Amino acid sequence: MRHPSDYGLGRISAGRLVLGNLLVAGLYSGLGAAAGLYFARFGLFPSPIWLPAGVAAVACMLAGPRLVPGLFVGSFAVNYLLLDATLLTAGLISATNSLGPLAGAWLTRRLRPPSGLFTRLRGVFGFLAGSVVLHAAITSGGGTAALLLAGGLPMEAGFAVASQWLLSDAGGVFFLAPALMLWLGAERTPAAPGATAGTADALVLAATAGLTALVFALPPQLAAQVQPEAVFLLTIPVTWVTLRISLRAAYSLLTLISVVATIGTLAGLGPFQPEVVANPLRAVGMMIVLMATNALALMALLSERREAEALLAEGNARLTAEVAARTAELRQRAETDDLTGIGNRGHFLRRLDEAFAAARRQGSPLALVVLDLDHFRPLNDMRGHAAGDLVLQAVAQLCAVQLDGWNASFGRLGGEVFAALLPGSGAAECASLAEGMRAAVARHSFTFTDDAVPARLTASLGVTGLLPGDASAQDLLKRADAAVFLAKAKGRNRVEVRMVSEVPEEMRASNLSR
Repeated sequence: MRHPSDYGLGRISAGRLVLGNLLVAGLYSGLGAAAGLYFARFGLFPSPIWLPAGVAAVACMLAGPRLVPGLFVGSFAVNYLLLDATLLTAGLISATNSLGPLAGAWLTRRLRPPSGLFTRLRGVFGFLAGSVVLHAAITSGGGTAALLLAGGLPMEAGFAVASQWLLSDAGGVFFLAPALMLWLGAERTPAAPGATAGTADALVLAATAGLTALVFALPPQLAAQVQPEAVFLLTIPVTWVTLRISLRAAYSLLTLISVVATIGTLAGLGPFQPEVVANPLRAVGMMIVLMATNALALMALLSERREAEALLAEGNARLTAEVAARTAELRQRAETDDLTGIGNRGHFLRRLDEAFAAARRQGSPLALVVLDLDHFRPLNDMRGHAAGDLVLQAVAQLCAVQLDGWNASFGRLGGEVFAALLPGSGAAECASLAEGMRAAVARHSFTFTDDAVPARLTASLGVTGLLPGDASAQDLLKRADAAVFLAKAKGRNRVEVRMVSEVPEEMRASNLSR
């Protein structure tokens, strides 16, 4: 169930509550006096459209029972002072005029969607079932019963009076309440595309109001030339206003059409003449009901569609983000060495190819450092693969620290072999970097959980740079690998720089264990 605080009227002070009840009483009695006196001139009672019922419905929707005293006072003033009802009859009628909108508002709030009363067909149904039908059924039934009890109404006329009373109150709510709710900002609907009315939209709105005033001001002789059914074509511009501007603008236009059509028809003007239609006022009511129902249903369907589109867009965005995140995760896994967390062989070789192409294109230097741990396999065999894994992880960390601040790509080529790619740097420049990496490994004590004896390891490093005769990135890799073998041949734990393409004699003659 929706609470009145949903409409921004949660807690209110006693002073504001009194002021609100006085305002409601004044609006109810003022509209009631105006409608009663006007329609009484034409011998109509109850009036065809009881606009105070719309005020009562909005008051109960906004504040629940807190404004019921004002409704009772306003209704009592109209019935006792204007319509000459007895105190008892006026009191009974006013009680049902307060109970009806209160019960109708309760049912409407029960069915109101969280997004708003006029944003769902369910909300429109809730408004019609509660604020229009249930409200009018209680007020008409209670009011007719009060008249029968007072003895001022013959029993055989009871059904006819109750039916007219029901239509009168239902019409007042149907025509006035939505416009009031929308203008007060208590209910909102999605803005039409563009958010503000353009020149064409404003012209349609003004032209429709002007055409309505013109049609229902035609004297009988001219009005006879207009088919009554043609007036229902006003539904087209009302639909335009609903879809292009807002439901509030459409319902305001409908209220204007309702008032103009009713006044004109009662004055004997316009196309709904007694000689043409059996009940002119009923024809006016049918026209307005058709337009209003069409506007409410269109806005509800439009709102549902827009929310569905928003949910779909949100779902697509979420799915896109999830796919992007999953793709990034898979790419990260595909490019990362699971053991050390640095780039794997495939990723490093792709970066090497890209850097080689860029260096050739830009004429910039490029250096490559390859590090191979010395006597790693014996350590792996004696202390186990878990110890070997810890050594590789530690070496990756040590080298990453040395590479900090360099424009470098670092990866594991496989086993105990690591490589660093340095775009924009030459081999001589990177020799000192390689020496730092070698020294960091040599002075580090590798400790293991299951073995209290730390291990010491060294590394052999090969450095090379881009040469004019290099045909591909593989030429750099082969030359750096040759430099590593040369370092091992010269006793290991050293850095060798290689800037020639020939395979060194030491590498040809040796069969060194890595």
